[in-house]
Amino acid sequence: MKRVSILLSAFLVLIFGAGQAIADTRAVYTISNIPVDKTAASTREAEAQAFASAKVQGLYRLMEKLTLPEDRARLGDSFYSYANANEMTAAVDVDDERRSTTVYRANLSVVYNPIRVRAQLEQWGVPYIDRQASVTLLAPASGGAAWADAWPEQNSGALSPYVKGRSTSSSAGWSELAGEASSVGARNAVIASLNGSEGAYSVQLTRVTSAGNTAIGTTGTVETLSDAVDAATAYMDAAWKRQSVIRGSDGQTSANATVRYSSLRSWNGVRSALSNSPLVSGLQVNAVARNGALVSFVFAGSQDRLETDLGQSGVVLSQSASGWVLQLAGDRSF
Repeated sequence: MKRVSILLSAFLVLIFGAGQAIADTRAVYTISNIPVDKTAASTREAEAQAFASAKVQGLYRLMEKLTLPEDRARLGDSFYSYANANEMTAAVDVDDERRSTTVYRANLSVVYNPIRVRAQLEQWGVPYIDRQASVTLLAPASGGAAWADAWPEQNSGALSPYVKGRSTSSSAGWSELAGEASSVGARNAVIASLNGSEGAYSVQLTRVTSAGNTAIGTTGTVETLSDAVDAATAYMDAAWKRQSVIRGSDGQTSANATVRYSSLRSWNGVRSALSNSPLVSGLQVNAVARNGALVSFVFAGSQDRLETDLGQSGVVLSQSASGWVLQLAGDRSF
């Protein structure tokens, strides 16, 4: 297998930042497995046509990834033109390249420049989300070994990244899944329960956290196990987008809250959930004590939406006489 990047890694560091942020952002803005097959007067010309085609195909797929259907409908044909796609491209990687004097075939991956993509989406007035959800433990259920084997070990580039875990019961709770979730750095799990039979499969998705089990939804029917995996993955991504995309009409609300915790680990869990929430901005820690802290922040959308978002990380938002209280579910030894 041949793998060649057409741009220098130093250039990518400038675009994507440093540390873990490089990997996460690059993964989100990379569209992989774009098959190309072009014939032209020369292999160089065929290669050029293939790269041009991949940049446009990848841009369509990137928009499907970052935006909701009703929002990306605003994008006109000029957005998907080769000139525009080329301007937003940071790199092209090549897999399984085959060429002759007139033919070029390969699987390509296109890496897009997040700064330029964001600027264009904002110019078009299209809401988007390019921040990944916290990693999830994906637990297949009700489909046996074949269903478990149909899932890849992970999908690190998706908006809702997961690491595959062991098969479980469709009614499993956090106590059964917490240990394995913790081992892969996950604060939540999703049980993917297979329904139906070949030719008419559907997948029921349930999120499991220390705060309890919450239904995500059920996919439409598909024919194969592979299709069922794709449908479930797409459903989780769509659910994350609907939960996280911020529109101008959502408004901004200032909030103050007390964080209660019994350990440094619990405090870091709540703080991480707030810091990583796409709905929360301007987080400030105003006071810290042995078992509590005072924080302030701004959030977009409704309180219910914020509760759902934080609940994905096992954080419970409740109301007390003195205002909002945040804590990890089950952390009650103060």
